[in-house]
Amino acid sequence: MDLEGKYILCIVEAGPLADMRESGIYTIPYRDIAAVVRDVPLPAPQPTRQDLVSHLRTIEHIMTTRTVIPVVFGSIADSDEEVSDGLLASRYDEWQALLAHLAGKVELGLKVLWKELEAVFAEIVAEREDIRALRDAIGGRPQAATYQGRIEIGEMVGRALEEKKGREGGAMLEMLAPLAAEVRSGKLLGENMILNAAFLVERRRESEFDGTVSRLAEDFGGRLAFKYVGPAPPFNFVSV
Repeated sequence: MDLEGKYILCIVEAGPLADMRESGIYTIPYRDIAAVVRDVPLPAPQPTRQDLVSHLRTIEHIMTTRTVIPVVFGSIADSDEEVSDGLLASRYDEWQALLAHLAGKVELGLKVLWKELEAVFAEIVAEREDIRALRDAIGGRPQAATYQGRIEIGEMVGRALEEKKGREGGAMLEMLAPLAAEVRSGKLLGENMILNAAFLVERRRESEFDGTVSRLAEDFGGRLAFKYVGPAPPFNFVSV
């Protein structure tokens, strides 16, 4: 006998998803909340990139009409009972509170990067007299005699680069954070990135947030690259 599991997409307030039933997606309710699921064979096949895209797009579609608590990609339960009793009932108060908190809000993501790192290095040298002084002191001397000095300059520039990231990224975060209900800062990836953040924003303030990002892009577009995405499910603000 073939086994069938329940692939879990998200948690929502209870109620039918009439427009999703034809695609095999339906809800398993518990009291006034429900898990959005689809049937999958067990053992489940190895997930693909296309499966991930489908997972995200389905949740994005649902969030156009519902508040969603997104569930991490690849979450599978063995039965309806495991979903209703094991997931929903066991953390019912938490899901209720989280749905209330997320109601009327969306996630917006922003990454900001320096376009030309060499130009940033030139800025640092122009800003730092101590780096210029050491550079000038070793300039024109034999390479072997300046080894330690060049290492010291590299370390000074590296520290200055991190400080500059903090100042510039922090200044942008200070402008955007008051427009959001919550902010999650992510890891800065590579030397060029100065900001990597997710913002939980009320829908009524989404256009205001968009406008602020647009103005920043206009003001600094020659020097910085902006990667702005959303509205998206609030993956950075929940953990299921």
